[in-house]
Amino acid sequence: MRNLFRWIAFAISLAATPLAHAEGGKPIKIGFQTGEINVILSYALATGMFEKAGLDVKTAQFPAGPAMLPALAASEVDLTWMGEFPAVTGYSNGLPIEILFMERIDATNVRLAANPQAGINGLPDLKGKRIGVAIGSTSHFHTLQALAKANLKASDVTLVNLTPANMPPAYQAGQIDAAFVWEPNVGAIERAGAKPIATTKSLGMITGGVWVARKAFTSGSPETVHTFLKVWEQAQADYKAKPAEVRQYEAKRVNMTPADFDKLVEGQSVAHPSFAEILTADFMGPPGAEADSRLGKHLQRIAAFLLEEKRIQAVPTDWSGLLNTKPLQAYLASQK
Repeated sequence: MRNLFRWIAFAISLAATPLAHAEGGKPIKIGFQTGEINVILSYALATGMFEKAGLDVKTAQFPAGPAMLPALAASEVDLTWMGEFPAVTGYSNGLPIEILFMERIDATNVRLAANPQAGINGLPDLKGKRIGVAIGSTSHFHTLQALAKANLKASDVTLVNLTPANMPPAYQAGQIDAAFVWEPNVGAIERAGAKPIATTKSLGMITGGVWVARKAFTSGSPETVHTFLKVWEQAQADYKAKPAEVRQYEAKRVNMTPADFDKLVEGQSVAHPSFAEILTADFMGPPGAEADSRLGKHLQRIAAFLLEEKRIQAVPTDWSGLLNTKPLQAYLASQK
């Protein structure tokens, strides 16, 4: 409770004080994934929103979420955007990190795309086929759920361990018959002729992106976190008001035309919850009930899967340490 009061005090003082200029701004090191779609982050970075709010931002690029964990451990980054799997992996293995908020939830961004010429028109047709997966990740977890829905086991197929970026060339080379992965790589596979036969939504699952911070950064720089949240809320509002203008920066980063990028985003079926929505049971839960929220229970299922796959040595006993909604609570309190 004392920590929450501290956060609220910082938030109120910040709300009453003009933001500093970029020069001499508060430092923050942000990590993001090059193999993911980062619409809001690209917009905020390209338009200088962080600097205008008084932050001195440095960015670090990573091919995927797991590569961020050593950087967090070494304090090379303060705040990172990643999927749920690396967040659970790092926390379960003792890394002092925490999820500050769920930035988005994806219904159809993660898709199982299969080659119809290989005779795959539905999940039962996967038997005996080669499926590209990133072992120990959302890709792997989704694949096993898809197989179970068709009453198949992992031994009924050949799982080919590939990074997401290597799945499109493997499909085009005929080395795999299908792949369960996210944009932009699943889109590339589909443009090569594959057809989607399953999604997160069709399997009754959830997935998305979360902002993960070093605990030492969150507790030691609450005013910086507050400013980040303020910028993010504004960028999210801008995206809702003028989507085409906001999307252009990420479209350029992934080298796509605005029209093609719009189709990509449409295929993701992404929802960006408001900060108030995040503090409900549908996302991270109200204060004190985070572990029982939809995200909390989802993270616990991931931990059980990672333990079975020997990616972690034990399932965490205290999930409250991973889900920290206090900065969000303090920020919302300062806006009233």
